[in-house]
Amino acid sequence: MTELEFHIRRAAAADAAALSRLSAAVFPLGCPANTRPEDLAEYIGRELTPERFHALLTNERIAILLVEIGGQPAGYAMVELGATHPQLPRAERELRKFYIDAAYHGRGVANTLMQQVLATVGDGSLWLSVFSGNPRAIAFYTRWGFRVAGQQEFVVGTDHQQDYLMQRDANHDTKEDTACN
Repeated sequence: MTELEFHIRRAAAADAAALSRLSAAVFPLGCPANTRPEDLAEYIGRELTPERFHALLTNERIAILLVEIGGQPAGYAMVELGATHPQLPRAERELRKFYIDAAYHGRGVANTLMQQVLATVGDGSLWLSVFSGNPRAIAFYTRWGFRVAGQQEFVVGTDHQQDYLMQRDANHDTKEDTACN
């Protein structure tokens, strides 16, 4: 397989519509397979709209890193600085979204994007929420030094899903991270 060429940059307000389309395509991959289409459509129509992304992109506490392959969006990560969770009082940064188009899974895109995320957030703990029934995502985050530190409910339409809260401590040895590539 030839090496994949991709570019990661900080998204701008002009990327809102492209991020919305990409999110609508990849969000269902992180949900249970039996999530009803109506529930997915309700969530996407409420949370993943161009307007919501525009608001996020103009929020100074939010950083969205966009992956482009051949000039087209292929993934992104969203980090919120100063975002805490009651179960994780020491974590002050949230990795709110981390998605790669399925066509690019297993090709090094996610590892490079995670390196960029960690460079963006700098020192400090980072936390995220992931569907408890998504072993591929949980294994990926575990390789990057995240550990399960709690649970919470995540609602998609009328579907109440159980998510793990995962945390990566500020003192994590970043030398291990290079082993993921």
